[in-house]
Amino acid sequence: MRRKEDRLQSVAGVLLLLLFLVIVPVATMTIGGRVYQTETLAAQAEAAQLHQVEATIVEVDKTPLYAPVTPVKVTWTDPDGRTHTSDYQTSGIAKTGSTVKIWLDSAGRVGHPPSDTRALSKAVLITSGAVLAVLAFCGSCYALLRRALDRRRSRLWESEWATVGLNWGNHGTRPDQN
Repeated sequence: MRRKEDRLQSVAGVLLLLLFLVIVPVATMTIGGRVYQTETLAAQAEAAQLHQVEATIVEVDKTPLYAPVTPVKVTWTDPDGRTHTSDYQTSGIAKTGSTVKIWLDSAGRVGHPPSDTRALSKAVLITSGAVLAVLAFCGSCYALLRRALDRRRSRLWESEWATVGLNWGNHGTRPDQN
């Protein structure tokens, strides 16, 4: 025996689940695709402003063993034949005399290499946020509906018990009152 409130809750739950299962792939493809495309174009534009040169490590600073980067001093020669020296941080093992590839901006200053993973990372992060927002919306809708239906079921339960209480045992006199 199910009341109409129980059926309404079941139907609403199924509809919200279907809504979630339809919205999530669509949102993932549209939002994630758009963010990935935009960030890829931005990374390509940034990379176009940089150029890569080989530099020689001339000095290695002391760092703790667990440090992810090692500060070094590097030197390189530009196409005009001028030698430049700058500070740089390498993530590999650094030895004096070894070479590293560095990125220079249009002014010849050492810059950060273009990111290979920024576009994907940003797309995943923003898409995950959108999926969580849709999940929170669907879950909140279901929780609010269930709360309202639970209140209604409680009121109906109380009124049914009040009706039963009025009619219960009123079929004549009790046997002990003869």
